[in-house]
Amino acid sequence: MIRFENVTEKTFPAVYEKMEAAFPIEERRTCIHQLECLKEKHFNFCEIMDGDTAVGFVSLWIFDDFVFVEHLAIDEDKRSGGYGSKTVEKIKDAYKLPVILEAEAPETEQQIKRIRFYERLGFFVNDFYYEQPSYHGGEGVPLKILSYPESISQNEFENFVRVTREWVYK
Repeated sequence: MIRFENVTEKTFPAVYEKMEAAFPIEERRTCIHQLECLKEKHFNFCEIMDGDTAVGFVSLWIFDDFVFVEHLAIDEDKRSGGYGSKTVEKIKDAYKLPVILEAEAPETEQQIKRIRFYERLGFFVNDFYYEQPSYHGGEGVPLKILSYPESISQNEFENFVRVTREWVYK
C-alpha cells in the first residue's frame, strides 16, 4: 500500500533532483521557487512511499473546485510496477474532487502511452487550446488538459486557467 509523505526542507534536495531528471526545465520551477511553494496553503509536495522506500513524487494543488496534479513521476527503476496507477487512484479517493492535469499532445510513442495511461484511469482529454505558462518567462508550452471524472465545460476550463494563473504560475 502506497502512502504520501510531505516533502520537507530536509528531503527536498533529493526529491528536486528527481524532478530535474523527470521534467524538462520549461515544465518545472527553479529549485528556489519550488522550495518556496512548500509554504503555499494550497500546495502539497509529497514523496510516494512504498513502506520505507521512496518510489516517486507528486505535487498537487488542492482548490475548492478541483485538484490540480502539477507533477507526477515514478522513479525510473520503479516504473511498470503499478505505482503510477496507485498514486492516481489515491488522489482520486482522497480528495473527492474533480482532478485536472496537463500532458503533452499525443504525438510521440511516449506521449501516446502517457495519454492512454490516464484514459485507462478514467481521465478525459479535453479539446481546449491550452499553453502552460513558462516557469521562467518566455513562451508557454502547448499541452492537453485531462480531467477526471468527466470532461470539463468551457466555464470549468476558464476557472482552471484563472486559478492556476493566480496560484501555480504566478
